Amino acid sequence: MCELLTVMDPKIITVALNGLENILKVGEEQRTKPNPYAVMIEECYGLDKLEFLQSHQNNDIYEKAFSIIQKYFSNDDEDLAVAPTTDNNQFQFNADQSVPMDGFQF
Repeated sequence: MCELLTVMDPKIITVALNGLENILKVGEEQRTKPNPYAVMIEECYGLDKLEFLQSHQNNDIYEKAFSIIQKYFSNDDEDLAVAPTTDNNQFQFNADQSVPMDGFQF
């Protein structure tokens, strides 16, 4: 089904996007992490094809591809783990304490 995302006919692409979205919904209902169908789509380079469709001239195709990526392939959980902690609206920077403070020597 992912191969249908590369055809030239916008109607076929729209049908394929709707089909992929329905498949991904079923995967979400199974409540397993990660969504097994999202993993399969990534394995067959479907996510790359969805990202490419975000530059499609048909606005409906763009919006559908964008929506699918945001809903089923967004890694917001991972972004939270990488984000720095802040206090009183300030960033905290921790210097590496193992670095000698007396300068660099050869």
